[in-house]
Amino acid sequence: MDSDWGSQKFVAEQFSKWYRSNARYISAPPEIMSREFAFLTFEGKTMFRHIGFTDESAFRRYLTDNAPSHSYYSSSYYKHPEAEMNNKGWSGADLVFDIDADHFNLECQKNHDKWLCRNCGKSGVGKPPELCVCGKSQFETETWLCENCLQEAKNETQKLLDILIQDFGFAIKEDLIVNFSGNRGYHVHVRSKNVRFFDQSARREIVDYILATGIKPEYIGFTPRGRGAKSILGDEGWRGRAGKAMYDFIDSTPPEIIRSLDLGRTLTQNLIEKKTDILKTLENNHPSFVIQKFASKDEERVMADLEKLLTKAIKQQSADIDTVVTTDIHRLIRLPNTLHGKSGWQTQTIKPEHLSDYDPLTSAVVLKGTDIRLFVRWAPKIRIGDTVYGPYEGEEVSVPLPVALFLLCKKGAKVVN
Repeated sequence: MDSDWGSQKFVAEQFSKWYRSNARYISAPPEIMSREFAFLTFEGKTMFRHIGFTDESAFRRYLTDNAPSHSYYSSSYYKHPEAEMNNKGWSGADLVFDIDADHFNLECQKNHDKWLCRNCGKSGVGKPPELCVCGKSQFETETWLCENCLQEAKNETQKLLDILIQDFGFAIKEDLIVNFSGNRGYHVHVRSKNVRFFDQSARREIVDYILATGIKPEYIGFTPRGRGAKSILGDEGWRGRAGKAMYDFIDSTPPEIIRSLDLGRTLTQNLIEKKTDILKTLENNHPSFVIQKFASKDEERVMADLEKLLTKAIKQQSADIDTVVTTDIHRLIRLPNTLHGKSGWQTQTIKPEHLSDYDPLTSAVVLKGTDIRLFVRWAPKIRIGDTVYGPYEGEEVSVPLPVALFLLCKKGAKVVN
């Protein structure tokens, strides 16, 4: 690729202008003297890390003087944040969750993402396969984003917040911080001292709970041998959540999708033809009574089909988090209110109660300016602000500065001199 794609010098100048005017408004994270900071510049790919600040003034001065392309800080607290990792003196870490649309399998990715096999040259759209037809797994990828990606990331974040608040009891105002990542997703920070000293194993347990790992139908009452007095839909924790997931999935899934699940013939037929009766039973009775509606003597097959059905249903209630981020007790995470070098957008903090109304394609687009002339190699359609731009391919266009920066940061264009 032409080294000028992205017009790095131009983008760096725009970042520098913005930081000179706005760094003084960027708050440092709590307990700044215990945090490690790290930065990437426009000049190279080397990360400058093991940086510490004694106060907020020094922190803001660094941003003003250096205008980094990417800014990070540690979710961990250290006695000596500027020391090498083995000598930092770990003294706890926030519980952090990362939700990134790039990890999802979305239909819209076929419209804006591409891949190329470095071995044989075969190309395609969407996510690359695990193996190319040539037998290699050596891909170059080009990932963009769209309004749908960001909405799906928001949906997963809202599900995560529901679990953290309802099941774990974290306080929405005191314990939880939500940040738009500045690109394809959201970060949720739990700053409760109740979790600060959790090790990797404890954090893994939290991850497993949020993903509903290991839940089976018999654990929540879907068994012919069990009997209960009431419905589980109002129960707390994953018992009630899984019951509601099953109810919602059966209620909302079209017949053609039910048929595609490869369930037993009797169960498939009953889920379609007796849906109302099954839903009423789930609403008013213990799940064991639902087994009777399946009218099959093959108990083993029924339980296997129920597990397949529950797995599909729970996916709609669990939150699709990056498990590695949450279990890493030394994680560097995006610094709020700084600029993201892959979009030109701002990483922003959102009050959890305002998340549903938050629009990153308007709110996070903070660099403003006059139209810029670009030659666009390729860019998919995207809405920025109230206007839809693109798709573009092999053409010169004149677009507002925030749109130009987005296309440049994605390496899809270069400035026309």
